[in-house]
Amino acid sequence: MLKTLKLSALEVAARSGLSAAVRDSRWRQRRLLILCYHGLSLSDEHVWDPELYMEPHLLRRRFETLRRQQCAVLPLDEAVERLAHDDLPPRAVTITFDDGSYDFYKCGLPMLQEFGFPATVYLSTYYATFNRPVFDSMSRYLLWKANGRVLDYPRVLRKVVRLDQSGQREADLAIKEHARNMSGREKDELLAELAACLHIDYEALCSRRVLHLMTMHEAAECAAAGIDIELHTHRHRSPANLQFFNREIEDNRRLIEPIRQAPARHFCYPSGFERPEFPDWLERAGIQSATTCQLGMATRRSHPLRLPRLVDGSLLTTTEFDAWVSGVASFLPRRRLLVQTGVWPDEATQS
Repeated sequence: MLKTLKLSALEVAARSGLSAAVRDSRWRQRRLLILCYHGLSLSDEHVWDPELYMEPHLLRRRFETLRRQQCAVLPLDEAVERLAHDDLPPRAVTITFDDGSYDFYKCGLPMLQEFGFPATVYLSTYYATFNRPVFDSMSRYLLWKANGRVLDYPRVLRKVVRLDQSGQREADLAIKEHARNMSGREKDELLAELAACLHIDYEALCSRRVLHLMTMHEAAECAAAGIDIELHTHRHRSPANLQFFNREIEDNRRLIEPIRQAPARHFCYPSGFERPEFPDWLERAGIQSATTCQLGMATRRSHPLRLPRLVDGSLLTTTEFDAWVSGVASFLPRRRLLVQTGVWPDEATQS
């Protein structure tokens, strides 16, 4: 009901000319819209997780909107600096992609080059060096693909589970608990075993690089093409322990900086996980900006190590996207993301 009312209000704003007036105002010029993307579907990922995945043609429509509304699409480094000096051009936008998935390399990079847009990829490097599917994502994806079937997996599950929505959650939690102290290779073997139990061709998914990250060689190609490769931790985790936290940054930097051929100074919180002490830790690590999953537009008053973004995906309507580009959507009430504040796993095992 609330969503319907918001959409109606945004449509009225667009038809009345209010959205265009806000878009071209000095108020909008003092704000930076940071767009956040995660995945572009190679198969049916947008059906599985529409909040984070979209079909490539939808990303093309988003880029066409930015061009049509004459947005100034800025590189992240320039945008953050100009934001701090209250020197943004009209309709400033920055494009970011989290994780560094293979689908970005295959679909996102060519589209950015076609439109001439700069972008930042926050690259989590463990699975960029271990070229197999990301365990947490693939576990959920396999269970989803087996929707409605029965999973009999006595080595991991204490009982037979019907894979409806609740059964998928139950099985996924049990699988992740079973894999808690496994290496990446052991987890991959577990995924292959799970797929066999579900009668899914795991190697066919792997051959299409579904739910893979880019390799470091592919990331280097992106950097050579002008994509800004930045920090997202090595193992896609933000430990609540300073020693482990620093190791994540250091391991990530060690792999990223040679392909950037420059210091990595910008960071994105994995899974939006934040703690009050993180900005101080990041500042001491030489980080100049950090982006969150909090919804909003960045202003000069925004903490540079807690910058808000618009997380875009298949569930965001064209009306909503247009309203965020203009800035009018920021006037409507919205739910604040419940940032995780619990303890993140600190174990040294690979993801």
